[in-house]
Amino acid sequence: MRKPLIAGLLVLNLCFLPQIHTVEAKQNQEADRKVILLSFDGMKNDYTNKYVNENKLPHIKQLLDKGVWAKHPTTITPSLTAPSHAAIATGATPHLTGIVSNQWHELNKSLENKDDGFQAEIQVPPLWVEARKQGKTTATIAFPGANPKNGKQGDYSIYYGKTWSPSALESLTFKNTDEWINPPKSFSPLKEAEFTINLKNEENHLIHILAIDSTDDQKQNYDTFLLSEDKKAVQDDSIIKGKQWGSLSLHTKNQLAGFWFKMNTDNHDLNSPIQMYRTAVTSGLISGPKGFSDDIQKQFGFFPVQDDDIALEKGWISRKEYQDISSRFVMWVTNVSLYIKQKYNPDLLMFYAPQIDHEQHKYLLIDPRQPGYSPEKSKKYMSYIEWSYKLADKVVGKTLKSLDKKDALFVVSDHGMEPAHSTLSPNKVLKDAGLLTVDKTNKVNYKESIAYAIPSGSTANVYINLKKREKDGIVPPEEYDKVRNQIIQLFKGLEVKKRKGSVVQHNVKEMMAAFKSDTLSFHDVQENLKDNWKYLFERKVHPYEQVLKNTDDNKSLLMHPNSGDVVLIGAPGYVIGSGTSKNVTPPIDLGTHGGDPSRSMLRPVFMAVGPDFRKGKHINAMSNLDIAPTIYDLLELETPSFVEGKKIKGIFKNDKSSEHSESLIKR
Repeated sequence: MRKPLIAGLLVLNLCFLPQIHTVEAKQNQEADRKVILLSFDGMKNDYTNKYVNENKLPHIKQLLDKGVWAKHPTTITPSLTAPSHAAIATGATPHLTGIVSNQWHELNKSLENKDDGFQAEIQVPPLWVEARKQGKTTATIAFPGANPKNGKQGDYSIYYGKTWSPSALESLTFKNTDEWINPPKSFSPLKEAEFTINLKNEENHLIHILAIDSTDDQKQNYDTFLLSEDKKAVQDDSIIKGKQWGSLSLHTKNQLAGFWFKMNTDNHDLNSPIQMYRTAVTSGLISGPKGFSDDIQKQFGFFPVQDDDIALEKGWISRKEYQDISSRFVMWVTNVSLYIKQKYNPDLLMFYAPQIDHEQHKYLLIDPRQPGYSPEKSKKYMSYIEWSYKLADKVVGKTLKSLDKKDALFVVSDHGMEPAHSTLSPNKVLKDAGLLTVDKTNKVNYKESIAYAIPSGSTANVYINLKKREKDGIVPPEEYDKVRNQIIQLFKGLEVKKRKGSVVQHNVKEMMAAFKSDTLSFHDVQENLKDNWKYLFERKVHPYEQVLKNTDDNKSLLMHPNSGDVVLIGAPGYVIGSGTSKNVTPPIDLGTHGGDPSRSMLRPVFMAVGPDFRKGKHINAMSNLDIAPTIYDLLELETPSFVEGKKIKGIFKNDKSSEHSESLIKR
């Protein structure tokens, strides 16, 4: 009797043991640390600190009070978006990542060829790839460098896709109709209009609009609009009231795309044409396990457009509507990211928001040297920048609420931003020296040019048209050093006269007037003078602050084939363009970056909160290169040998460093 009983117990144990182990494994997995990294492109260290002290960023202040903050963080050279995000993601500098700029020339092709730093593959494994190799689950949403087009990235990846059609202001003429199937009830005769969207490499889409009078007021008052591709009123169609925003999804080549729209009319009887603004038609790239793409699209719809500067400039939309578009994109990325965090439980989640960088490029008008500067205009523009920081604060607040007890949150940026008063044109310098050839229309003749510069922000890579290296190379290898040295001396010797009224001429009257009128903070005055101090007493300015050659004396940038034979880095106040007509012109952007990352205005942000970090901890310095090794340590992973950064000291509770600690409240 005992033998059958023992045998039965053994069978029961064998049956339940796998289930017990499964439950234990799940509990252990849930107990592991999770890391969320949120990057705000262009978030300035100084402005973040300023707005926190003014109580304008309550959620970021909450993060700082509960976590850690770096007072003097630094990024890499060049301080550009694509290279800096590659450094954040890998802990390695451009000589290893290959992301040397936002744009560069790809060798063995014609000189005019440009490669995109946001689409190119990072040449060492980033966090989301390396952590996945070591058994972790990873997710990246719109994060620079995490493009599923380049092959398997994270376990869950969403990235910018295609723009199928640009935005438009459609003119709509309505007429009576009875052709619709199952139309909603209308108290006036139904009316319809139509417009066509021309999609790239696709058949055109004819969109029908049904106008409905939903109010029983004995007047023709068309207040509701339904958009459809087939004149059948079904649940998937878009229906809006009045001047509300609406959206319509379009299926294109197995991708879900779509656009947002808004009616611009007070003409409620529709007896004359009305206008409808629509955004660009966009789609996203989604990669993950079976069913993941369908799940995201079902829950959140198509990947929306990021912004629409052209529509704002043309007056198609108001500033408020422009902000609606930008906010919609940022919150779409945020909501999708936090949904993935909750449902799919990745060990590492990285997502991105671009709005601060975008607004500062367009509106950082704080220096009297900048064309069009006035205290009033500066105040108006600064309100736009402040809006972008408040939107970031909203994202931080929502992310903080999503955290579990063992979650660690990093809030970082790739670089800061500084005001630009002038555009430099290195190709004009090359042309004047006989190194670049143009035709009668001033268009570059690449096949006959000896050298050509590709700019990005305040940096430019100059490429020599070398035989056997370039597709149409004309410079013999034996003349390479001579030509490169000629280019170096050309830019090192270049000087420009100071402009009248310039801050660097020690004329601070306009600066102080702006400070007194509260349109320019004392901090902005201080930072402008600090970053330009070495130019204060010079009669002429060297606009190219650094002229570097690709030798091993600067391996962080220049020892990679993607880098130019000569690299130019602009002085404070200068953005670099591609023109060939004048050496110095008005700025193509009001805000710029890419220059020397040690400059105070180009400092990024670093904040972190979680159970492993000290509370209210204030450290002095760290580098964006240190973020990846710190995350490897948190996730208890092996740090790859190519990582050049170090684990950040002084932020962990168990860190025995003697570094001085100071409460953020007292800073």
